[in-house]
Amino acid sequence: MIKKGQIVRWNDSKGYGFIRCEVQGSEQATQDVFMHMSALEPMGRRPQVGDVVDFQIEVQADGKQRAFAACIGESESGSDGNKRRKAAIKPVKPQKPIKGVLYRIAIMLVVLAIASFVYNKTIAPMTANTALPVISNAVAADYSPISQAFKQQQSGIQVKSSGVVTRILADDNKGSRHQRFIIKLNNGQTLLIAHNIDLAPKINSLKEGDTVSFYGQYEHNDRGGVVHWTHYDPNGRHLGGWLKHQGKTYQ
Repeated sequence: MIKKGQIVRWNDSKGYGFIRCEVQGSEQATQDVFMHMSALEPMGRRPQVGDVVDFQIEVQADGKQRAFAACIGESESGSDGNKRRKAAIKPVKPQKPIKGVLYRIAIMLVVLAIASFVYNKTIAPMTANTALPVISNAVAADYSPISQAFKQQQSGIQVKSSGVVTRILADDNKGSRHQRFIIKLNNGQTLLIAHNIDLAPKINSLKEGDTVSFYGQYEHNDRGGVVHWTHYDPNGRHLGGWLKHQGKTYQ
């Protein structure tokens, strides 16, 4: 359910703050909901205290609430009176359990039919007289938390794994500085690692082809996802993460 609130605290250097909104079922009680910069839709400026925010709330494994799918609406603190254009949010529509199960079954049947067709047309004729090793589809058979979070478009999931660096990107120096690089997991999925170098040391010796282990929070996108919070939280509100490279831990 989409809620509306106002930013009452914002630490721009750390990239997070709190939104004050009404408690569901009460017109007088309010609550402050944590929001990280990564939860905001792209916009042309940094958020600030007084901004009105449309957002949704998710409950993490530890029971704490945080905002996601957020966008800045009209600010109540400005003096020009002009309305800012709101970013479009696609509300999450609840689906009936039975409908969701039938949909998944239909997808599985289609995948099995395609796999059977490919096998009968290509692999079966090749192996009629020759014994070949069985080649499994690692991505399809992978039931790891990261793979499942990507397939189900989930965010805010604590994950731990390792991968090979395929590309090193320029540091993001807007707001909190982040070292950025892309890794490839064993199942072929790619992840963008966004490591806060204002709170943790930078991996200066990082090269393409290196193996990096990580523990942090997964956020979904259509390119495989992003892992951040790979460091400790100085305010103690979030589970601390880390990166490991060539026997050294960065947190």
